[in-house]
Amino acid sequence: MQVNVIAMTLLVSLVAAQGAYAQDIDITSKAFMQAALTVMTFDYYATKCQQGSGFVANDAAKIDAWQTANGVAQIRIRLRDLDRYPTQKQQLDQAVANITQKIAGQYVNLDACTAALSVSKLPDAQFATVSPQLLASVSNPPKTPKKAERSPSATPAIVSSQSNAKTVAQIDSFGFNSRPKMGIGGFIALDIYPVVLFRNGDALTNVEGLSFGGGLEAHKRVNPDEWTRWRRQGGKLQLAQKDGWKALPFQTTYPKLPNDFRLDGLFRSLSGTGTVAIGGNQSIAAWQDYRFSADGRVVRGNGAGGRAQSGGTSIATSNTAPNQRGRYRVEGLTLDITYDDGSSERRILITDPKDPKSVIWLDGVSYVRRKQ
Repeated sequence: MQVNVIAMTLLVSLVAAQGAYAQDIDITSKAFMQAALTVMTFDYYATKCQQGSGFVANDAAKIDAWQTANGVAQIRIRLRDLDRYPTQKQQLDQAVANITQKIAGQYVNLDACTAALSVSKLPDAQFATVSPQLLASVSNPPKTPKKAERSPSATPAIVSSQSNAKTVAQIDSFGFNSRPKMGIGGFIALDIYPVVLFRNGDALTNVEGLSFGGGLEAHKRVNPDEWTRWRRQGGKLQLAQKDGWKALPFQTTYPKLPNDFRLDGLFRSLSGTGTVAIGGNQSIAAWQDYRFSADGRVVRGNGAGGRAQSGGTSIATSNTAPNQRGRYRVEGLTLDITYDDGSSERRILITDPKDPKSVIWLDGVSYVRRKQ
């Protein structure tokens, strides 16, 4: 039963840390940052295991199979690029420290080999299943666009006011589409997400593409599946799909926000996973929230919790990260936050400029207004 408890605690800790650190300034993608955190946590315990008795033959074979099937060696190679991004590297190192300290505090006599094996079995560690595009990118990295994106001197396409204004000038508005996604307990939920509608008829289905380091054209070459066309036909807003033009389920569109736009209230994003939906006994919930004030202050919080059944015992665990406080500013497409500890983050912000009281989208992820 201890193995199940350790695995549950690790999963909750990883989910919480991913919410806190993986969505900060992108060095590659959210998927890679999550994978990096998982691999770094595994390596921490695997190193301690090898310093002791080492893995037994059966466990070593399982770990080798996991690493081969999920491109772990390639991910480790890409981890070297973090040296070019000291802020993100520091955040990941701190996340690993937080996770391992929490585990050590709960399990004084924790076996490092068991912990490493538990990490390799986590759902988020099955990169070939949860992030197949990540394995494709590490195996066949694009040449020219990727070089531009990864160059130490490169800056995101929307960092400067000039490039921000250039991108804004190309955008007609933001529409909204829907898709199924995994929710708490493994149940399927409906995800409403923004689509960028450009004046030339192009449509971008992943708003994070607006901050691609190589620019919009480079992003289109690297991620063609995230681009399509849009039109208005018969009074309906439509997107081109593989089987023809389809009307968006939501016909409302939003313009960009004015500079120095102010938010006011608590906005929370809730996500999760688990096996309850398919008859299992694990349920994980993770949350991240931002409390904005009209005076330009912001407080960010996040955490995760989970519950599982093992035999006749019910196991519950949780992890809440310390709040971060800082100041925010809206400029063009972006929400810029500078925290009091010196760290910062930049996100694509979308909401109704006339009534931002129900929901905002940060990098395409919805944050729903909560009661104070």
